[in-house]
Parts: sequence; C-alpha cells; structure tokens
Amino acid sequence: MRRTYVIFTTVFFVLLLLPVSWEFAHSLHSGEAFQPMDIFRDMAKPVWREKALVKESDSLSVLWQKLSGTELSDSSSEALENAVLNLKKNILEINEYLPLDSADPSLENVSRLEELVSEWENGVDVRREIGMRIGKLLTQYSHYSSRRVLSAWWRHGFLKGKYLRAFENRLEKENSLVKLSRPVYQKFAWKVLFDPGTKAVPVDSGWLFYRQDVEFLVRKAPWNSRMEKLDDPLSAVLDFKAELERRGIELLVVVIPGKPSIYPELLNSEMMGLTGENFSYGRNFVSMLAENGVDVVNLYSAFSAAKDKDSEENLLYLNTDTHWTPRGAELAAKVIAEKVRRYPFVVDFPQRDYMDSAVIVEREGDVAVMAEVAKDFSKQKVIAHVVKEVSGKPFRDDFRASKVLILGDSYSRIYETDAPLGAGWIAHFALEMRTPVASIVSDGGASTLVREKLARKSRVLKNKKLVIWEFVERDLRFGAEGWKKVRLD
Repeated sequence: MRRTYVIFTTVFFVLLLLPVSWEFAHSLHSGEAFQPMDIFRDMAKPVWREKALVKESDSLSVLWQKLSGTELSDSSSEALENAVLNLKKNILEINEYLPLDSADPSLENVSRLEELVSEWENGVDVRREIGMRIGKLLTQYSHYSSRRVLSAWWRHGFLKGKYLRAFENRLEKENSLVKLSRPVYQKFAWKVLFDPGTKAVPVDSGWLFYRQDVEFLVRKAPWNSRMEKLDDPLSAVLDFKAELERRGIELLVVVIPGKPSIYPELLNSEMMGLTGENFSYGRNFVSMLAENGVDVVNLYSAFSAAKDKDSEENLLYLNTDTHWTPRGAELAAKVIAEKVRRYPFVVDFPQRDYMDSAVIVEREGDVAVMAEVAKDFSKQKVIAHVVKEVSGKPFRDDFRASKVLILGDSYSRIYETDAPLGAGWIAHFALEMRTPVASIVSDGGASTLVREKLARKSRVLKNKKLVIWEFVERDLRFGAEGWKKVRLD
C-alpha cells in the first residue's frame, strides 16, 4: 500500500511540475524569456519606468525651451510630437499584463498637451498653455516617486487580482508544451470526433460558425441588471456620445449582426424563416439605443430583406468565416450612407469622386484557421468591388479632408486593408457619399480598444462632424477590455 502511495505521489508531482519544467528547458534551448519570470520583471518595471519618466519629461522640457520662442516648422513640430508621445508611452506602459486605462487621471495633462500641440500646428497660438502643461508634467515626473511605484503595484500590478488572472491565462495559453500538444489533440478531435474545439461550431451545410457568435444568442442579455460583473455597453455608448457632443460632433452607431443572427436556420432547422430581427439581443440593443436618443443604423432589417436574393447572388456571410461577404459589406455601406445623408451638415462635406471595379478574391475562413482545420476546407471565391479615385489612385484614409471618422473592428478591416484592398464597407461608404473618410480600426477591440486608440490621438477629431462607431453584436458580451468609459482629453 505504501508503494502505491509513493508511486501515486511521484506521478502527481511529475505531472504538476512537467509544464513549468518543460517551459524552463524550452527557454534555455530557444533563448526566449522564461515566462513565469514575467511577474518578477513586472515587479521591477515601475522602478525602471520612473527613470524613463524622469528622462522623457526632462527631454520634453529642454526641447520646449528651444521651440517656445520660434516659429513652428515641420521638423520642430515632429520633434515635439515625438517627445510628447514618448512620455505618454512611458506613462501607459506600467506592466505587461494590466496597462493603464486611457481614462486614468494620470494621463490628463499629457493628453491635453497632445491636443494643444495639434492646435499649434493648425495655426492657433497656444504656446503659453503648452508651456504651462509641460511645466505641470515636469513637476509631476522630473523626480523619482516611490508613491507612484507603490501605486503601480497596488492598482495595476501583482497585488491586483485582475493582473494575476491575466498572468495565469497567458501561462496556460502560451506554454510551449501546450503549444506542442494542442495541434495533435485538435487533429484527433476533428478527424475522429468531428469536434473543431472551443472556437467553432460545425453544421451539416459545411459552414462553420464562431462559437462566441452562437453563445451571444443563447445566453442572457449582457446588459441585464443581474449581470453586474459585466460593463454596461449602453452607459459606455451614452458616455462616448456626450464626449463627442462636447466637441460638436455627432455619433452614429452601427451594430453588425453576427452570422447566426442572419442564418439561424443553418444551426437549427426549426428556426427557418427567422432572423436576428426577431430574436437577437443585438437587435434589442439597437432599439434600446434609439430609445435613449442615440442615432443608430438597423442592419438587421436590411439583411433580413436581402436574404430573399440569396438564391440569385452569393450569401451575405462567408461559409467558414465570422465575417460578411463583399455583398454584405456593400449592402451595409448603402444603408449607412442613407442614414448619414439625413444629417444637415452633409451639404458641407468635401466632394471626391470614386469608381469601382470587380475582382475575384479567395478567402480562407478565419473560424477554420482559429480551429486549425483550414486544410479541410477549400478557399471560398467571392466577387469584390475595389474602389479607387477616378484618377486611378487607390482609395485610402484622408484624415485632413474628411469630415467623417469611422471607428470599427475586423468588419471594417476585411477587404479594406487586406485583399483585395479598398473593397470594404468603408471604401464603399465613401463611394456612396462621394466624400473622403478616415478610419481607426482595432480587430476584436471595437468595444473599448478602438476608443482608447482614438484617445491617444484625439487631435484627429479636429474639423470632424460625424463619428461612425461600428462593432459586431457579440462584443456586447465578449468585447476585448469590456465597455469602459474613455476620456478623449
């Protein structure tokens, strides 16, 4: 009996220590950092950060002393912008796993300084206020602060449960032993059990659905009062609307229906004839936004009506991908453009003529790639229409001329900045409106991350009349970083 205990205990500890031992051996062999040591590096990072903040704030002060009494040139403007960005970068990079939120009060001065530099570049003499802001930053960061180090540990570091959970999750996902064994197991599960894993839901039609898209429909609405642990997307949208209104900018929200909201019958034949127009929480959220005074585009109704043409044309969504086909993207652009034309300020939009031409695109489904079963599915060929200026120049963002800024996720990226380029809904919106546009895109991050991107360069809002905020419905529950309130200054 004692021998059995010894054998059991030995096996237990071997299995317990195997992942970390394997990772240590891998780091020695490959030269990569030993990931479990990240927590100790992050303990030291606030100390190193203090030294960097002292250096960058002093550099900014010295540069300003040289520039404050001179006329702004392109080279001096670029040098000042870089100095401000370097300081802001060091303020944000507090550790590897739980960085500062863009709404953190410590960013107020440097974010305002970014705006002032932008105003100075546009001919407004704000040198006195720039000097005052730089003075405040110098007072704040020109000396080593033990209090800031302790605050970094307590509010964002290893003393915070959220940090430890993020650290643990990365350890589980990026362990070299897990990476080595995962493809073997996934191949067995798919070939033998017809199980594509945690990312995909297969159906008899040969389609793959993204599991989060399906879970979004079958679980309780994320803005329900009982879901207290989740951020409230409605509050975040209303807060962002107020932020823009203070700058004289309108907000238009576009909620993208997920593939199962439009084609539920492929998941369950009993739902034939239904679409997200009837049952989707995302559709309910569109109504909720309208009731709270938010301008919103209802794509559910448009896509539901467009399904009648599926037999004549290709479908609205890709077979093994989360995203829409070019047809779906172009339909969305038309519906959004129809809404935007109702704003009175549209008459003042700069005019630019575009043309489009058809091309054939091959797409490898992202759901199949995530599930690592792409080899078992052929690439899907779809017809896209590439938008160009009438002069033949490729379509591209124009932050200076555009009166419209688009914030979006991968639905704004597909066909736009990947193959075939300039054929996504953004380019077709510009084609419909005959006006230049600008965009900020964050794959999987339209709930919070894209607004944080905007906050870091809020000067792009200058002269904008409208912000179109696009996000897919599943982000109401699963959006990266939740639905935080983000300050733009």
